[in-house]
Amino acid sequence: MPLLPEHCTVTALYTYPVKSCRGTAVESATISPTGIEGDRQLMLLAQGRFVNQVRLPTLATVAARRIDPTTIAFHTVGGAPFVHSVTADGATSTVPYYGNNVPVVDQGDAVAGWLSEAVGAELRVAALEATFRRSVPLDEFAVVDGIDQSRFVDVAPILMTNKASLADLNARLDAPVPMNRFRPNIVIDGLDAFGEDSVSHMRRDTLRLVRATHCERCAVTCTDQETGQRSAEPLRTLRSYRHRDNGYAGGVLFGAYMGVEGAATIRVGDTFAVEVQAP
Repeated sequence: MPLLPEHCTVTALYTYPVKSCRGTAVESATISPTGIEGDRQLMLLAQGRFVNQVRLPTLATVAARRIDPTTIAFHTVGGAPFVHSVTADGATSTVPYYGNNVPVVDQGDAVAGWLSEAVGAELRVAALEATFRRSVPLDEFAVVDGIDQSRFVDVAPILMTNKASLADLNARLDAPVPMNRFRPNIVIDGLDAFGEDSVSHMRRDTLRLVRATHCERCAVTCTDQETGQRSAEPLRTLRSYRHRDNGYAGGVLFGAYMGVEGAATIRVGDTFAVEVQAP
């Protein structure tokens, strides 16, 4: 087990107001047990089921930015922007979402039409109608199982990545990739490559980030987050040296899922105290 430093530094923060659209780099973020405020506020449906960049890589070409708690701006390169006011008055339904059935509110024809034209597929846009109890029945996700969730996060509220891990990966690639391929919420510096594997928790004042488990990666990492073009890398190279058998989602590892205790606003440049897992 590597010797971890006592502190690490936040070098970037990202929020994704619309799940699977391109995210926004921010200078500060308010974090609570359900994640970053405004993160994954809306999600996209195709034929009544959740759709992401795995199925529809052109979603990467649509940038989404949260203006305020009820307003999200969309834009594409060369296209006219669209501003959407989140509504609670649309048609309601229940949709399957990673093993849970969640109540959602349709966001109307205008935003659905704009996004459908932008990506070339028929989509609907949904917000949560109410919080739901998130069930993640895997031992390694015990720290986030059963929490009341108000966002469309995958399994854990925070995804953390490490600059040194990306540098290690890029040293093995013919063409380096940016960190946005991994769609993190928090990027940290100060750990050795893949030192995040050994973190127990990170603490800053009243906020405690508790490591749940590895993040197992999918084809989204092979999707250029500007153009939507897909290739074989970096997943092919990661699989050659960052793979575990019998993983929950393919076993290719990059980054760490974190649970949250407490609440606070953090900023780029802030430091966290780091504690290591017990051997």
